Amino acid sequence: MKSSLKKINDCRVKILVEVEPEKVEHRFQEVLKEFQRNVRLPGFREGKAPMDMVERKFAKEVQEEVLKSLVPEAYHQSLATQKVSAVSTPSISDVKFERGQHLTFAAEFDRSPEVSIKNYKGIKLKRVSEAVTDEDLNKAVASLLESKAELTPLLQARPVQRGDFIVTDIEIWKDGAYTPGKKGVLLFVEPNEMDDFFDKVVGAQIDDVREISGGPTPGFKPHYKLWIRAIKEKKVPALDEEFIKGFGKATLEEFREAVRKDLGQYKRSESFEKMKIELFEKLLEKVSFSVPESLVDRQREHILEDARKHFTRMGVPDKFEEEKAHLEEDAAKRALDQVKLYFVLGRIAELEKIEPEEDEVQRRLESIARESQKPMEEVRHFFEEDLRQSMVEKKTIDFLIANAKFDEEGR
Repeated sequence: MKSSLKKINDCRVKILVEVEPEKVEHRFQEVLKEFQRNVRLPGFREGKAPMDMVERKFAKEVQEEVLKSLVPEAYHQSLATQKVSAVSTPSISDVKFERGQHLTFAAEFDRSPEVSIKNYKGIKLKRVSEAVTDEDLNKAVASLLESKAELTPLLQARPVQRGDFIVTDIEIWKDGAYTPGKKGVLLFVEPNEMDDFFDKVVGAQIDDVREISGGPTPGFKPHYKLWIRAIKEKKVPALDEEFIKGFGKATLEEFREAVRKDLGQYKRSESFEKMKIELFEKLLEKVSFSVPESLVDRQREHILEDARKHFTRMGVPDKFEEEKAHLEEDAAKRALDQVKLYFVLGRIAELEKIEPEEDEVQRRLESIARESQKPMEEVRHFFEEDLRQSMVEKKTIDFLIANAKFDEEGR
């Protein structure tokens, strides 16, 4: 078998493949024998029909099977011969196939880029302090109390004040056109210097109506009509024995120690994530290479789909369309960086001979099989490659951070 490589651009190539007639004929004979074993022709038992009769009747089907098996096989052998790694599905063209002749075809695809990177050890990073101060602890406890707060109706009637929550029915006019309103909308009354929307609500009584021109969003100036249906206050629970028991702790000291421990774990995780972001930025600054457009496009679509799902979960699916132009611009930049980073980390793993531990791979696959209740063979087929890749990537990042130089001023 012969093959030659033609470069289309930095990341796209075409392989021209030629398979010798002897191999083509050998595969014909293999497929014909398989057909003979499995077909039934009138007057013959299964597997006993004469070969020439099978060949005449199933000539087209046999040819299709030969192509179906021989083209992928020759393509993958050519990849190995040319020492090229494909990262996209090949586009097969110019197939010339006739029994007794050479089989020739062209395969065009995106290849892995050639990545050259130096000085990736000793990258300077800032290490964010992981210490939990008393101030951090007090803020965390206050946040827990706040998370358990409840909105309660006023015990005694009074006007709306700053910091209240109000339940309103709203009607809206924009550009002179009526927009269907909503009933029972909960609003937090927090006047600010940028807009006087909530200033006009302060002082209202239950069942009062307020008509307001303007809004909390700059450049968005509709006309609102608000009916004040209820005024509620936020009641934050006391840090008492009953509250502490809700977290399974007997004393205030135990509770605060548990919060301190959780906060320490969070700060360690936060510190590591910040170091990773800085590491990735500095790695990308060290390289300059083209990446396959197909991978960038695919990653961009994943990012946009995640954004669409996020807005849907938040209950504002229309927001995706409103911000689509900005989201697409951001997704294109992020996708390009992520694809570049994928190849950079892969190249460093190759240079440092970083591999996953086989027993850890096995344990992870067994865990997936148990949780999904799928056979190990199926789990291995669908998950092993991605699992190995993610494990190598994690070990590579750990290696780079372990070999970084830290700015102690960042502590």
